[in-house]
Amino acid sequence: MQWKKIVIEDRFLSILAFLGIVFMIGSFYINSWLMFGAGLMIILIAAGNSYYLKHIGVGLFFDNNRNRNRFFIGDKGEWSLRFLNQGLPIMKGNLSIYFDSAVVPVSGEYHIHSSRVDISLPFSMGQKEKVNIKIPFKAEKRGLSKIRKMELHIPHFFGFGDTILEFSDVINLEALVYPKATSVRNIDKHKSVKPGHNPSNFSLFEDNMGPIGTRDYLPTDSFNRINWKASARKMTLQTKEYERINEAGAVLFINVSDGYSVTSKLEFLMSSTAEMAYFFHKQNIPFSLCMNIRSAGFTPFTYLPLGSGKDHLQKLLDLLAIADFHSPTIPHEQVLFFYKRHLPIAPTMIHAGIRSERSDGYIQEWLREGVQLLELQMNNESAFLEPMKMKLKDVAGE
Repeated sequence: MQWKKIVIEDRFLSILAFLGIVFMIGSFYINSWLMFGAGLMIILIAAGNSYYLKHIGVGLFFDNNRNRNRFFIGDKGEWSLRFLNQGLPIMKGNLSIYFDSAVVPVSGEYHIHSSRVDISLPFSMGQKEKVNIKIPFKAEKRGLSKIRKMELHIPHFFGFGDTILEFSDVINLEALVYPKATSVRNIDKHKSVKPGHNPSNFSLFEDNMGPIGTRDYLPTDSFNRINWKASARKMTLQTKEYERINEAGAVLFINVSDGYSVTSKLEFLMSSTAEMAYFFHKQNIPFSLCMNIRSAGFTPFTYLPLGSGKDHLQKLLDLLAIADFHSPTIPHEQVLFFYKRHLPIAPTMIHAGIRSERSDGYIQEWLREGVQLLELQMNNESAFLEPMKMKLKDVAGE
């Protein structure tokens, strides 16, 4: 059953029905057909009113198909609500919609209470009629906006009560608003000094599986790198050229906690992380995300495995949009411990958020293994990356 029904009958209706019965009984004593007709009419009105209130909404269906749309701040979209009425006609109803304030209506009157938008619309439907109600909105801020509640208030024709229909299922309409990217300085300093499989113009390592071309021979070139066929064709010695490669990949560790609550710098962290993800996507560098927001499954925290491509970027932006100040968190040290035990290590680690002494203990292990360690810093609303600075007592104990 889609709707939870609450019927509110006016007390005057009971009085009116009692009055109709009195009229009908009294008509037999005074032998008045006029009084009998009046009493009968009053009883029929009361019975019809009660029948309408109790049966209205039966046969009203809402199309609750899952639909998630994605927006950037400033984009425009709409909620599309489709109804089918196979029951009694609904006249002069009022539909109330409550949704998260990540998006706000572009027109009409609305109110915002506790980060929830409240909007009311007139609602009328005939029997066997389909109605599609559209509510245009604008993406106002980063976040996930869902229709949390939907109520339909239906008054009776004569004003003797109301029927309230509250949609009882979870409404599967969602709007994800991605964070606005904040410029991160020094992000291009991300490099690896290990061999791998990713092309790089600055690597010391080469892919010896196959040459990508030739060039003129130099006295410093090794003799076994001479391409004899190309040399014979050009009548001068030619040296094989190989593609330079290195190991690439970065894991973004985001600590959204500040003590026992979510940090007040959450928007800064989400915007900076989005910018770094855009950079890695553009450079075709695999990236991963570890965020200490609790999650169900094998990985107890929000985790996106190492990957690349447009779909991978979208998954990361989805996770950044969902994070909010009410998200359940786990200690950041548990994230590092689990990652160290169960997940593959990337050549570069970027840390954002508060770093505790216990966290530094795990990070020191990656430093010994040659992982490049960078840290996101904030300076007057701007962001920049710098090599991670470990505490003196940690370095001394290394």
